[in-house]
Amino acid sequence: MTHRPATRHAGVTLVEMLAVIVLISLVAAIAIPQAASVSPAVVNAAGAEVAHAIRFAQREAVRTGKYYVAEIDPAKQTVRVYRLTSAGTVDEDTANPVMHPVDKQPYRITLAGNAATRAVVASSVFTYAADTTSDVTFGPDGTPVDVNFVKGKVASGALSADGAVLLQSGAALRTVTVDRITGRVKF
Repeated sequence: MTHRPATRHAGVTLVEMLAVIVLISLVAAIAIPQAASVSPAVVNAAGAEVAHAIRFAQREAVRTGKYYVAEIDPAKQTVRVYRLTSAGTVDEDTANPVMHPVDKQPYRITLAGNAATRAVVASSVFTYAADTTSDVTFGPDGTPVDVNFVKGKVASGALSADGAVLLQSGAALRTVTVDRITGRVKF
């Protein structure tokens, strides 16, 4: 009788499987806390950008003596700064776009991205006596005003409550506020 050598069947042993599970567990233990710590940093950076855009609109209004708008659009995930054509209208001055001070392009920030990895504008609320909007307009004195075109003249009113822009990245939330009286931007 001839003896055939034992053939090994393809597969893994219990020890090999346990080694792989331990290795995956170690990688997950290291990677998951680092990924979670990214959210606060991302939302902080986005909040600083939004606060800067609002402050820029306010400072330009004071510097030029014109009305400037910081348009925060949660649907498009954009922040845009523009000026009004004159004190007598509420139209955007498209002939003279507001340029970003660094890249010298029209002032527009895009925050689009995956909500788990990038910051998004969750909400933007500025409540005036007449209406609620996602934009804040600064008058020539730097205070937030509601500009409405009424009977051929601009009627303006102050914010009735502090304005707020809520940013979110994963579970991290941050708020940029605009003081209803002074227009001071806090982040």
